[in-house]
Amino acid sequence: MNATTREKILTIFRQQSGFATSRDITAVGLHHKYLKDLLEDGTIIKLKHGLYSLSENDQYNSLKEAQVSIPDGIICLGTALAYYDLTTWIASEIHIAIPRGRKIKLPEFPPIQLSSFSGVFYSLGIVSVEVEPGINIQIYDREKTICDIVRFRNRIGFDIMKEALQEYVYCKERNLNKLVSYGKDLRISSVLMKYLEILI
Repeated sequence: MNATTREKILTIFRQQSGFATSRDITAVGLHHKYLKDLLEDGTIIKLKHGLYSLSENDQYNSLKEAQVSIPDGIICLGTALAYYDLTTWIASEIHIAIPRGRKIKLPEFPPIQLSSFSGVFYSLGIVSVEVEPGINIQIYDREKTICDIVRFRNRIGFDIMKEALQEYVYCKERNLNKLVSYGKDLRISSVLMKYLEILI
């Protein structure tokens, strides 16, 4: 592969926030075999069949990679806690919520842990945030994240839930009215209030 071809392919990736498909490459008249060269020299990584990412992508791109690979995926639980600086826990996988019943083929990278939510448990509190110029992710807001941590406290861990609640209560961006409203919608109002009363 000559330098001109390489730069043409890399330009496609850069124009798409660091992502490209085999189809993107063939659409401009190039053979997809050139992607193999970029894989071998470490310039790009394969997310799943036909989908690739620049290796230089940072932590926010990893979140974007996960969502590009998973239609309707929403950043949730531990990964959302970390984004909002509500935990010191560093999860080894990106936590993503999907609609219940959706069948997903996980990418080779990044590592992902799926949670299946239905109805209001999936749809409530979804926001789109621009984490860097041109990089947007779908994530649950603080209040939905806290409610989910309380809901899944046995799976996530009581200590993690306690730390998250403490950090939330003291953060400037908290919205307790919204949190209480979400608690009612998600049918965890009584247990949520029990823990909040200890902290407030």
